[in-house]
Parts: sequence; structure tokens; C-alpha cells
Amino acid sequence: MAGRLVTIARFDLAGQAHIARNALDAAGIKAVITDEAIVAMDWLLSNAVGGIKVQVLEEDADRALAVLEQALGSDEPDEPVDEEALAAEAEAAGAEEQDELPKPKALPMPESLVLPVASPTSTEERAPRSREDYARSLLFIAWIGLAFPPVWFVALYFFFNAAFGSGPLSPRGRYNLLVGSLVICPGAVLAWMLCAGFSGAFG
Repeated sequence: MAGRLVTIARFDLAGQAHIARNALDAAGIKAVITDEAIVAMDWLLSNAVGGIKVQVLEEDADRALAVLEQALGSDEPDEPVDEEALAAEAEAAGAEEQDELPKPKALPMPESLVLPVASPTSTEERAPRSREDYARSLLFIAWIGLAFPPVWFVALYFFFNAAFGSGPLSPRGRYNLLVGSLVICPGAVLAWMLCAGFSGAFG
């Protein structure tokens, strides 16, 4: 049917399609490019629409193919490619490039940047907490317990360890123990009242 457009070439890039159309125009064959705008908007659609197409009139198709083969070359290779020979050449070229590459040299680390490595301490090597530590923790947790009463149970743990633990207690530690004990007393009474209230409510 005369006047019908047929696709004679498909391209992924708009530039290739324009080169083909220019070659056809130079040979006196009118050609159009289709789907260029769609592929330009989203190149992922190229496979969906079949790429950018170069179309000519049906009666000019054979002559247009001959012009494109002459201008752009044939898609088919002139002689078959030996894949094994090609792979061997690639391996040889890669080995030569590896030999040519200089090996990286290790730079010395400045002594100012070298951090001392501490030897890992086992649980047996760790010193147990002293009564001083428990008394200090008691004072701290007791004050927190004024705002958050459930913490007083933790404060009681620190109290018993500071009061009846082994080892000496300094005057500062005795002060922490005394003040911490006075602070947790209202908490102990409040905790007892809460427990009694809950047991009365559910008993």
C-alpha cells in the first residue's frame, strides 16, 4: 500500500536516530523519527515502546536499508569471533595491567596517633565495689527516689551493701550512708503504705 510508513531502524539514543535520518535525507529519502519524546522523558520506557524508530515510506524501505548499511555499517560482523581467543587476550591484557600497576607502600603510622592497647581484663581481675562506692550510689539513688519512689528498692540494695559490706568506710562514706539512709526512710514508709493499701484493696 503506497504512502504507508515502515520502521527500518530502532535506536536507544536520539542522536543515533538523527544521524540515520540525516544519512537518508542526504540520499534523497524522506524519513521521520518516532517515539523520541517518550524515550527522552523516561529512558526506561525505551524497551517498552521499541526504542526510537526511524521510518520511511514503504516503497523506499529497501533503498533506505541499503543507505543505512553503507552509512552506519551492517549489524552483522564480517567474520565470526572466536570467543576463546578473545577471552585469552582479555586475560593476558589484565595480567599485564596488574604487573604494571605499582604496589601500594605501607606508610608508617605517626607515634602520636598510635593508641595504647589495653589488655582485656577478665571478670576475676576486676576489683569488687567497695563500701565507699555503695555509699556514694546510695546517696545519689536516694535523692532520685524522692521523685520516682520505685527507685527506693534499688537504694535499699545500696544501703545494705554500704552498711554491712566488707572493708573500711571513710568519714565521707559514713556521711553518704547517714544522709542516704535518712532520705530513703520516707520512701520506705511510703512503699510500705502503698503495699498495705494495695493488699487491702485486693484482699
